[in-house]
Amino acid sequence: MKILEFEKDSPEWLEARQTVITGTRVKEIKPLARKGKTGTQPMGLWKLIAEYVSYGAEEDSPMVRGTRLEAENAEKTIEKFKLKKPKYDTGMLWESDNGLLGYSPDGCEDKPEPTWVVECKSLNTAEHLYLILADKFAKGELPDELEPLFPPRPGMYRGIDSVAEEHQHQVRQAFVVNPKLKKLYYSLYDPRVVIDSLKHYTIVVERGELEEDIENQKEMAESQAILARTIAKMLANLDKVK
Repeated sequence: MKILEFEKDSPEWLEARQTVITGTRVKEIKPLARKGKTGTQPMGLWKLIAEYVSYGAEEDSPMVRGTRLEAENAEKTIEKFKLKKPKYDTGMLWESDNGLLGYSPDGCEDKPEPTWVVECKSLNTAEHLYLILADKFAKGELPDELEPLFPPRPGMYRGIDSVAEEHQHQVRQAFVVNPKLKKLYYSLYDPRVVIDSLKHYTIVVERGELEEDIENQKEMAESQAILARTIAKMLANLDKVK
């Protein structure tokens, strides 16, 4: 056994803990008893993997990092797919004709009814790597031996299934609000990753693969919006009842 001494919480202390399974991390890396959305392995394992293939400790929250890197992220996807007439987010809000629903793109085609949009995400490095490799596995680009790390391959590949679960409603909302939208580019970017091919990655979601999902979400969201307005009007009339 070696004893290393540092000032607690110093950059040196934090760096020394990278890639090391400390007492507080054991529970995080323990294999799962049953298969979940990350297969039989926990996200804690991906955090450990991330420390091997990235530099420095993560300091920004994903939201702060996403805002800081948004323009660079969108530009990389627009250049990669040679998308025409790009417009970057300047505080845009798409609103449905009835004014009930909305969506804010990070980048899109510069026309009244854009046919493509970019949704940018700069997540923590563990989730960034997991989403990329899970998408590659779903496409059949990774060997079957890695199956324990991921959910079972779908019968038919859909980009929406590779989007982080917490972002899937957001992605569908773009198609709900804009009936002319054909493709959404879910753009992942983490410049901390030292493997160039994994720094930036794009998952393409196409309208044709989720028509039923779009309609279901539209009905649900409009119903909830109407319910909220109805309750708000009722509350506004409370004082009149007295």
